[in-house]
Amino acid sequence: MEIFLIRELIFILKVSRLSKSFGGVQAVKDVSLEIKEGEIIGLIGPNGAGKTTLFNMISYTTPYNQGEVIFMNRSLSGLSTQEIARSGIVKTFQTPIGFPNLSCLDNLLVVPSHKGERISHSIFQHREVIDRERENYEKAIDLLKKINLYDKRNELAANLSAGELRLLEISRQLMLDPKLLMLDEPASGINPAMLEKLVEHIQILRQQGMTFLIIDHNLGFIMEICDRMYVLAHGEIIASGTPQEVANNPLVKSVYLGEAEHDAS
Repeated sequence: MEIFLIRELIFILKVSRLSKSFGGVQAVKDVSLEIKEGEIIGLIGPNGAGKTTLFNMISYTTPYNQGEVIFMNRSLSGLSTQEIARSGIVKTFQTPIGFPNLSCLDNLLVVPSHKGERISHSIFQHREVIDRERENYEKAIDLLKKINLYDKRNELAANLSAGELRLLEISRQLMLDPKLLMLDEPASGINPAMLEKLVEHIQILRQQGMTFLIIDHNLGFIMEICDRMYVLAHGEIIASGTPQEVANNPLVKSVYLGEAEHDAS
């Protein structure tokens, strides 16, 4: 019995036969995938393959028609997006959604994750609230130091570069203490030097126990950083494996070659 439980806990996320249609159009069809704790998993595919829809289904910002998502041995069916976030799954978006007119530090401190922000707790648990706010401040400062934005902590987020905004957005989500961090196009629009910093930051977080599911069109970035990959085309998984296995897969090559030919025409 103990062996069975240990084997079950290896997988932090199990997606089983998820499907979603919009007005008769099948966006995602019968998708299954598994992620082990501490893995960095890539999800790639041509434009319109259903990657972002699948992301949104896992976090339940887009409800699915059928299938199941199991996170840390618990079904997420019926949970709200807020409950799913509290369970440990958070995601970033293609366009960072922070507060441009707030400082970098305040962008982290406004993340609503703790009961210190509720009036009832402010009245009845004043000491706990103060302690929690101090912890949040120290955590935010530590995160800003790790992404080399401590010196810009009082600068408006609107003044940051695209790459700095990406790192700030990831740090905003880390304020929630996630167990699975889902990144949607994190390498989009950032220069090579900042991309190198992003890779380093993700690898450090993985060493600390973080698990990642990443969508990105930058195949060089995905191939470098991921342990395993899933390839989505027309809403279905067509291949999975290590980056090398996926790169050598004839079906994957044909899908991307077809996309390139379509773009050229």
